[in-house]
Amino acid sequence: MYTPRLFIRRLLLLGPVGLLFAGCTLRETRQEGVSNRPPQLNVRVVEQVSLGTLDVLGLRTPADVDLPRRNQLIAGYVNKDLPLKMRLLLNAYNPNLEPTTLTGLDYTVLVDGKELGAGRLPLALELAPRDSVRLPLAFEFNTYKLLGNDALPALRNFALGLGDLRRQRVALRLHPLVRNARGRLSTRIGALPPLAETDARTRPTHSAPRVL
Repeated sequence: MYTPRLFIRRLLLLGPVGLLFAGCTLRETRQEGVSNRPPQLNVRVVEQVSLGTLDVLGLRTPADVDLPRRNQLIAGYVNKDLPLKMRLLLNAYNPNLEPTTLTGLDYTVLVDGKELGAGRLPLALELAPRDSVRLPLAFEFNTYKLLGNDALPALRNFALGLGDLRRQRVALRLHPLVRNARGRLSTRIGALPPLAETDARTRPTHSAPRVL
């Protein structure tokens, strides 16, 4: 019978060579565990934000929404077509000691804590060990379903601060899909925090929010 005592006796007979191989096995196991860490995603900058036909990136106070701008919002709202379009620039960092391929990015967009829409960005992005790359993300979803039928009086305020990282009105939930250098198939990694906490809030276009 093969017992733990017999294994130890044989290992001692092998001497330093046997111990050396045992040590290598442990180190390889630890290294393999490290390589499974997901890429770290952060929003670098919000490049573009529009609501319907109106550019709202710089709108901060009610005074910024003058009558012509408000009329643009009203026209889209009346037609039940008021899409929020955003273009963001993300930073993707590989914390591992081996290369990682980012094969896709699942994202969910939230506005004021309410889910607006979701999508997937196909990718073939090579991330070198301990290195980062810039990643553009853009999305467009109709906000009318969030506003409802009685939102006309509040429409002006709804357009404010959507591109302001400090307000964090827009958030993204991001789920990276990766394949590492060992050739493993792409797997979905657990949700990351929103951008503003790296929750994804307006701080690119997704886990929760880690963008805006």
